[in-house]
Formats: sequence, C-alpha cells, structure tokens
Amino acid sequence: MVTIMKILTLTSSLMCLLLLPSHLLATSVQPLEQSNILFEETVSDMTKVVTIATDSWIGYTNKDGSGYYFDILKRIFPKPEWQLKIDVVPFSRVRYLIDHERVNMALGFYGGDTAQALYSNYPVEVDSVDAAITPELAVIWKGVESLRRKKVQALLAYRYDEFISVPMYYEESSNLLDMLNRVNRGLVDAVLDYKPTMLSMEPQLQQLRQFVIVENVFRTEIYFVFADNDKGAKLKLHFDTELKKLIDSGELDELFRHYVGPDAERLHPTREQ
Repeated sequence: MVTIMKILTLTSSLMCLLLLPSHLLATSVQPLEQSNILFEETVSDMTKVVTIATDSWIGYTNKDGSGYYFDILKRIFPKPEWQLKIDVVPFSRVRYLIDHERVNMALGFYGGDTAQALYSNYPVEVDSVDAAITPELAVIWKGVESLRRKKVQALLAYRYDEFISVPMYYEESSNLLDMLNRVNRGLVDAVLDYKPTMLSMEPQLQQLRQFVIVENVFRTEIYFVFADNDKGAKLKLHFDTELKKLIDSGELDELFRHYVGPDAERLHPTREQ
C-alpha cells in the first residue's frame, strides 16, 4: 500500500510539472557571449597584465627594476591599472618568445630587424654599439670600415652583420666573457657589445685587459615590439599614444639624459619625431 501511494504521489508531481507554462520551466542561466576584452589575464577586475621579455642592459633594464626602458614602461603602463610581468633573458630567448607570441611585448629591437612582431611607431632611442678590439687593430682604427675581413664576434641573435655593410668573418656566441677573453688573447679581432657591460666584466678576465674599447662603432634606432596578434595590436596602440605624449612633453628626453648622461641625445638631432 505504501509503495502504491509513493507511485501516485510521483505521478501527480510529474503531471503538475507538465502543466506549468514553458517559460517557468526554462533555465534562468543565460549562455555567456564571447568576451571582446583582449586583456583576459587579470589579477582583479581593473588590472591588465602585460608579459614582457627583455635582455639585461646596464642603465636600461637594471636588475633593481630601474633603467631607461623600465621607466618608460612604468609611465605608459602605470599601477594599479596595469601589472607588468617582465622576464629578463638572453636576447636570443627574447627573440624566440616574441616571434612565437609567448609574450605580449619585447624591448630593444632595431628598425628593419626580421622579428615577426609589430613595431612601435616611434623609436625610444638611437642605439650606439661599441667594440672591444685588439691593440693591433686599435692602432689602425678608422671606424667601422676597419672591421673589413676581420674576425668579429657578438652575442647570439644580435645579428650585427645585418646592419653593418662591411664584410666580416662574423660569429655569435652565448658567452660574452668567453668572447672578451678571446679578443684579449688576440684570437679574434673584435667583440661588439656595450662599453658598460664589457667594462663590468674586466675583473673576471683570465689576464689583465689588453683590448681597447672604441665607442659608437655604429648607430641605429631602437623600438619596442609587440606580439603580432589582437592583444599585441591593442597594446601597441596604447603604447604609441602614450609614448607620443612623453615625446611631446620632453619627458622622454629627460628620462634618457637621466640614465645616459646630461648631454646625451636620444635621437639623431636631424630626425623628425
């Protein structure tokens, strides 16, 4: 008898449900439309995350978070609206990360570089590359032309041979100290890099420094680049807009002189911004 009552109760309940209006039976949870917000990696509703890759350059991307490049980022992507996640790695890794869209943004690329990325509209500076050369080469040095048919080395992925028209026996390596030891012993004629970085390695040389550092071997404009996708394009638009404000106000030149020197020129004087 109890079983029969349970069956009758269940049957009545089902009948009541079937008699309800269809709109009362519909679920109240509506399907979500695909979001158009490109900055999906957020730590809060109001914070946008930007992933950035850069090499370490003294005065530009210092280990303590200071430097000309880092200060640009802080002004264009200020807290708390933005959160920057910066990965400091060798430049060969920087190039890989931006080419494969593993990061949103990368720093320190030459105009005309073959990187698969979106370039900022405006350069952030003109880069001056220096060289450590043998004493024998220093005696006859007459500028970049003196590298003709010489053994020249640089760090991986810098690709200086793409920007120097003089034919060289050019090689790249992952170890700057090893290259400096080689030029110090006369095994190569020149190493292309930056004077502050090369001088900082002098105490680690295997013997007393013999090489001579010559400055401004060649100069070329430097850009920040962005991943070649929708998010990268939106970041680039924001960056270009804010960088132009820094240029027009003179603040970008002030930042550059703060880190590089009071008389330093951020760009070639004749270049129109």
